[in-house]
Amino acid sequence: ISLLLKQISPHYKTALLPAYICDSVISPFIEHGYTCFFYDVEKDLSPIINEEIYKNIGIFLHMGYFGFSTNSSLLDIIQHFKKTSTVIIEDVTHTLFSDFERFKENDFYIGSIRKWFGIPSGGFLASSTKKIKKTELIDELNDNEFTLLRKEALICKRNYIESNNSGLKNIFLKLFSDAEEILDKDFTPYAIDDLSMKIIKSLNSESLVMRRRENFLTLVEGLKKIDYLQPLFSYLGKNECPLFFPILIEHNRDEIRRKLINEQIYCPIHWPIPIEVRKGNNPNAIKIYNSILSIPCDQRYDMNDMKRIINVLSNI
Repeated sequence: ISLLLKQISPHYKTALLPAYICDSVISPFIEHGYTCFFYDVEKDLSPIINEEIYKNIGIFLHMGYFGFSTNSSLLDIIQHFKKTSTVIIEDVTHTLFSDFERFKENDFYIGSIRKWFGIPSGGFLASSTKKIKKTELIDELNDNEFTLLRKEALICKRNYIESNNSGLKNIFLKLFSDAEEILDKDFTPYAIDDLSMKIIKSLNSESLVMRRRENFLTLVEGLKKIDYLQPLFSYLGKNECPLFFPILIEHNRDEIRRKLINEQIYCPIHWPIPIEVRKGNNPNAIKIYNSILSIPCDQRYDMNDMKRIINVLSNI
């Protein structure tokens, strides 16, 4: 995002972003002097936008969530913004391996690659219509503190998984946390490190997609009868690859999460509520922040792992 903001000059220094979002997406806009506005989302994460409300918008950012085309209803809005020369960005982090058609009106695509598999660093900026200048990129992240911490954390986590040495857990969690703190303060666009690039080039994406889909569908079937949780998505289209299996738990979410942790099942919460969103009028998004839980269904796991998760959730 920082790389993009360094080389565009929209008519207005304003950005319209989804209210359900990671604060790391908001921060670069604020750092570059943009005023940020937010649009709310429905319970199914589809956007709520009244085009009459938002005038003088310089940048419009939209995204599909957790692998699904939740932003597919936006054509009219995007065409409206296109007429006003608004720069249109799609964040494809969550839909990176989903193969559905994107809006031809999109000016840019951004995405974080490291959310999908274990690499120290990696994100991208792309466009099918605009020239992107790489000159703003600082040399590779190889000796950057962020990447070094992430490499150390990933190695430590692997040792923890293989040795079951519980003493290593707090060490790798602290390393990951320290690395994220660096990102919170440094918005400089760096080039990807060599190791991450090698891993990306050797990735078997077909296997990744197949395993995630199988795991997701196992969870869909197995969680149907558990009445204290509600899956956000109960159907998987043929072109969709899930990032997680998100569920909503309106009561006692944090207590249920703790019980899962006691069974060594670690479900992240996407995300903490950004201060900027909390200040606005986004009731639906706030409700999702407070009740969502993301069940891992990625390529590290198989059907037996999913059945164990279903069993634990059934017994809570």
